[in-house]
This record gives sequence, structure tokens and C-alpha cells, in this order.
Amino acid sequence: MNENRIVLQGTNKRDALGFLLFVFLLPYVCACLWGHVGEETDILDGQAQTGAEDYRVGIMMEWGVWELSIEEYLVYKLESVMPASYEEEALKAQAVLLRTELFQVFREQGGSRLEIEGDGLEKWYYAKGQQEEMEAFCQAVEDTQGVYLCYDGEPIQASYFKVSNGQTRDAGEVWHTEKSPYLSGVPCEQDKSAPDYSSQVVVSKVNYLYEVRARIGEQYDAQDLLDGLRFTYDGAGYVTDVSFCVGEEEVGEIDGETFRYIFGLPSASFRMEQEGAQIVFYVTGVGHGFGMSQYGANSRALNGMDYPEILKEFFPGTELAKFE
Repeated sequence: MNENRIVLQGTNKRDALGFLLFVFLLPYVCACLWGHVGEETDILDGQAQTGAEDYRVGIMMEWGVWELSIEEYLVYKLESVMPASYEEEALKAQAVLLRTELFQVFREQGGSRLEIEGDGLEKWYYAKGQQEEMEAFCQAVEDTQGVYLCYDGEPIQASYFKVSNGQTRDAGEVWHTEKSPYLSGVPCEQDKSAPDYSSQVVVSKVNYLYEVRARIGEQYDAQDLLDGLRFTYDGAGYVTDVSFCVGEEEVGEIDGETFRYIFGLPSASFRMEQEGAQIVFYVTGVGHGFGMSQYGANSRALNGMDYPEILKEFFPGTELAKFE
């Protein structure tokens, strides 16, 4: 009995050691037979948590939130900012900028879901199934799927606008910063042939004086506010500052972009003239002038450039990357 017990005790020790070895070696054996199944699952789970397909955009509507993937949202957004008649490569360049802009927002907020106002996209929710006119936009987004523009590995400030005054603006000169060296002045002579390249905006002197006084003070004489007007232009010909002087003293200043919004000017590239009881603004270009001119991009596409070349020209020093 004792022998049996001793033998049994010996056997229990060996069995315990064997069991421990089995426990420790089991993952290795499984890995050899079936690969690192558990590890791969974890990796795939991680990809699912951070992959492009998991990022969502919620469009806030009257009835609730319309949720879309990034790529779905970009189709509708692209339709809202660029004409379908533009060349395929121009549409692709714009799609990349929109995706870059969106990724930058996601990075800044640190989440994978973004809620935005309807911004004119509601019509497409109710028009689902009747979107033949969206074909060009769908194709541009599909052909650039996941592609965005970066500088030194980071998404850029993806600025774009409709038509330049013949030259895009240099951000370093205007904003006095070196943070966006890729936003530099680029010639766009073709933009001068755009249908909306030049325009006029007429404002009554009464309204003009009202808006100016509301910002710099009611106490100034009307003629002083007209005669003492000074414009400062950047190298591309856009107004950066509007100063008001009485004699030799500057009594107020409005930055160029704010000034143009006050009076509804298409761009800050303008000159102003007094004509009787009216103020007439002669404007060239449409938009802020930084980054990619959409009309200029289309002209380049018509001349045979593909979208990487177009983006490289408007954003020197940048490179394309892909978010999987």
C-alpha cells in the first residue's frame, strides 16, 4: 500500500511538472500549428479600431444624425465645392484636399467620429437612388481612396478656393509664420480667363461709413474716413490691411479678409473708387487666395497634368500618403 502510495506520489510530481510544461508550451504549439492566431486577432482588432473604415461623419439634420463613412461623406462634400464639369484630375486633387482637411480635424479632436452641420448635404439624403449626377464625384473619391496630402509626415492645412487674381498667396508673408511653407505663391495666369475672374461691388457711401464707424468709432468725419483710407497689399496683390488716418495719425485698422466680408467682396484683391454717392470695389479673383485655385487646377488638368502633379505644383514640398 505504502509502495503504491510512494509510487503514486512520484507519479503525481511527474504529472504536475508535465502539466505545467503543457500549460507553458501550449501557446507555442498552437502558434506552430496554426500561426499566432490570438496575436493576429489582437492586431486586426487594433486595425478595426483605428482603420479608415471606422471613422464616421455624422451629418446633423432636423430629424437626427445621418451617419456616413469618410469616403461616402467626401462624395457629397466634393459635389458641394467643385463643378462636375471640371476635369477628372482636378476633381481628384480636390478630393484629396477634402480628405486631408477631414483627417486633420480627426487628429485635432482625437476621436473617430465627427458631427457637423448639414451644410447643404440634406438634399442628398432625400435624393438617394437618384444620383446619376454624382458619378464623377464618386469616381474621383474612389480613385483616390485613403489618399491625403502631408508635409514632413503630417497632414497639411489643405486650403483651396475658386479663382485667384493670377497668383496664389504666400502664407509666410501674410501670416508671418514658417509653419506652412507649402502655402507659397504660385502663378495662375490661366485664372484670368475665368468667367468670374473680375467683378464689381457697389456700396452706398452711407452704408460704407456706417460699417466703418461701427468698427473704429462713431466720432470720425465722413470725409476723413474716405480721404484717409490706406490699403496695404501683399506680394500677390491682395489687401492685407485697411488703415484709416486722420492727418498723420492712424485711428483704426481692419484686416483685409474681414474688410472684404463686411462688404461682400468675392476676394481681398480689389481697388476702391468713390463715384458720387457710391463706393465701387473692382475685384479680381474669388476666394481667400491661399493653396489651390480650383480653376487653376482644372486648367492644369486640361493641359495634361494628373492630380499628384497638380497638388505638387500648388503645395511645393508636400507628398501623398495613404490612410488604410
